[in-house]
Amino acid sequence: MAVSQFNEHTRRIIVSGMIREESAAVFLEQISALEFLDVIKPITVYIDTYGGSIDAALSMYDAMLVCACPIKTIGIGKIMSAGVLLLAAGDKGQRFISPNARVMMHQVSGGAQGTVKDIDIVEKEMVRIQDLFADLLVKHTNKNKKQIFQDIASDKYMSAQESLNYGMVDFVMTSKNKKKLK
Repeated sequence: MAVSQFNEHTRRIIVSGMIREESAAVFLEQISALEFLDVIKPITVYIDTYGGSIDAALSMYDAMLVCACPIKTIGIGKIMSAGVLLLAAGDKGQRFISPNARVMMHQVSGGAQGTVKDIDIVEKEMVRIQDLFADLLVKHTNKNKKQIFQDIASDKYMSAQESLNYGMVDFVMTSKNKKKLK
């Protein structure tokens, strides 16, 4: 899916619904196209998601990090699960959240079937991904790894202000800081 004329002009990408491999592929195509068109102008990523596949979210996260363009993130509505990583991945000073948005983070989840050995392999990989998820949140927030692990032990909900205090975003959007979005 190509970047629409509207998105090409405004340089906005919208992440909504569930994060899946298909939506990650569209995201990768859009961010790559916008980067190709102009590496200087920022790209704004709007995030309103229940989360989804951690693998898909990690590919989106990596695309945001390697993109030469400045990346602004705006959390609006709900930013949950794997979406939290995308919200926090915006450039420092360019991470926003709407005043009534809510954030929820939790452990990486998944499932396994097959032989005992196969299940053991999947479990080890899930532990590795969980550790990676925590490391990435440490990198983008003002929390240490021990605190991240305590907070994701079960669903942790945060208001916009709480996510600001957590270090996940830099600003709660108000009419006063709207200019920073431009």
